[in-house]
Amino acid sequence: ACEVSAFLMWAAEPHLEDRKKTGFRVLVFLLLFGALVYLTKRKVWADVAH
Repeated sequence: ACEVSAFLMWAAEPHLEDRKKTGFRVLVFLLLFGALVYLTKRKVWADVAH
């Protein structure tokens, strides 16, 4: 019964693995892009007196 239910879950969501892979790639991209933006902001505003 466990194997049947696992197969039915897999059959119900044929693109689930693709969405998970895409979501992981998006999260990695956002983390890297966010770090790049933060470092660029620090460099641009480094000479401004507070």
